[in-house]
Amino acid sequence: MGIVDRVLLSLSAFVLTVVSFVFLLAAFGWNAPVDFIAETLSTPSGRSTIGVISGFLFLSGIRFIYYGFKRSPVQAVIHDTGIGEVQISLTAIKNLVTRVAARSPGVREVRARVRLNRLATGILVFLELKVAVDANLPDLADKVQKAVSSYVKDIVGVDVESVKVSVSDIGLEGRR
Repeated sequence: MGIVDRVLLSLSAFVLTVVSFVFLLAAFGWNAPVDFIAETLSTPSGRSTIGVISGFLFLSGIRFIYYGFKRSPVQAVIHDTGIGEVQISLTAIKNLVTRVAARSPGVREVRARVRLNRLATGILVFLELKVAVDANLPDLADKVQKAVSSYVKDIVGVDVESVKVSVSDIGLEGRR
C-alpha cells in the first residue's frame, strides 16, 4: 500500500469515526448534531461542503473496495504434480540466481530481479553486476547468462526466457 493510499485510509477512518460518533450521540437524544446538519443543508455553501466530504468518502470507499477484490499477481512458479501443487516463490528463485551469478569468476557483486512473464510460463531475469577490472565483459556476461539459465531450468524446472545483464561497476580488485 502506497503513501497516497495510507493517507486516504487514515482520512477516511478519521472522518467515519467522527461521523459515527456524532450519530451515536444523536441516537442517545442529543439533537444539536441533527439540527446542525439540517441547518448546514439549508444553505448552498453547506450543501457544497457536505457534498465534497461525501464525495471524498464515496471515492475512497470505492478505491478500497477495488483493492480488496483486486487479485494480486502471482508471486510463485507453480508446478502441478499427480499428488498436488508445488509453489516456488520468486524470492527463492532470485536467491538461487544471485548465488549462481556470484560464483562466476570475475563477478564481485550481484543484484538480481526475477519476474514471471505475462503468461506465467517462464521467468525473466535481470542482473546488475559489479565485476573485476580484468574481466572480459562480453565473455563474462555470456557465461553468466548461460549458467543462470541452465541452472534455473535444472533446479526449478521452469524456462528462463531472458537473462538481461547490466554491468554497473568495474572494480579495481582482481578476479576471484
